[in-house]
Amino acid sequence: MTPRRTRISVPSSTTQTLLSLALATVRALPIKGASAVTGSRAGVLLVEDDLGIYRLRGTTATLWAGPDLHPALADLEGITANETGGIVWALSEERGTLVELRLGARGPRVARTAVLERPGSTKNKGFEGLAWLAPRFSHTGRAALVAVHEHKPRRVCLCDLRTLVVTDDLKLPRAAKAVLDDLADVAVDPVTGLLLVLSEESRRIAVLRLAPGGLQLIQTFDLPLEDGERPEGLAFLTPSRLAVVTEGPARLVTFRVTRRAAARV
Repeated sequence: MTPRRTRISVPSSTTQTLLSLALATVRALPIKGASAVTGSRAGVLLVEDDLGIYRLRGTTATLWAGPDLHPALADLEGITANETGGIVWALSEERGTLVELRLGARGPRVARTAVLERPGSTKNKGFEGLAWLAPRFSHTGRAALVAVHEHKPRRVCLCDLRTLVVTDDLKLPRAAKAVLDDLADVAVDPVTGLLLVLSEESRRIAVLRLAPGGLQLIQTFDLPLEDGERPEGLAFLTPSRLAVVTEGPARLVTFRVTRRAAARV
């Protein structure tokens, strides 16, 4: 199925919500590098590219789901969970393999898999991030997944959760392209439905709105990181707590999130 590049139909409003991010905590991670993060019913989950998904507990991290469970879990770049944290999706970079994991008493099990159609074919520039989109924020009224394609081209894709097929392939607006040199991950604000898109190369977060004409840039945040530190993943752990994970060194950085209404120009 060929992804659509159509106008998104969403309710219009005369006001726009703006986000504020305040640095809250910084901690070292007990893994070599983290490329993605999500909260779940199992706790905080971290992706270490070629090894799989680790569960963070205190000062230790243990392998939670690896290539023994599914081969695609050895090439991950994206991870997300639904609102209850009982379903986790993981996305591989090169092949675009999407793995749906259900949490049970005996640990995670593979429920479904699919291969998402990539908008580009450049090696090492595939899918990099993944986020769950609640039905109340979706233009179809159904839950979806949001995946970002790193580069050549930089794209935001929507995936139907019933069919696990990419239905919308959205280009970045010109203003967003100017501030995002690549796309490393994406998170959905659970309060407003705004998309927070992370750039590793720019070390910046851009806030985008799913507008009637496609994507609209709302605001940007430059991340307060050390020299050489590369932001790889982000996720809302709670509605008021945004997490960013980095490589070189591997750290978990959290921000307090507040929101205010502003008149839309």
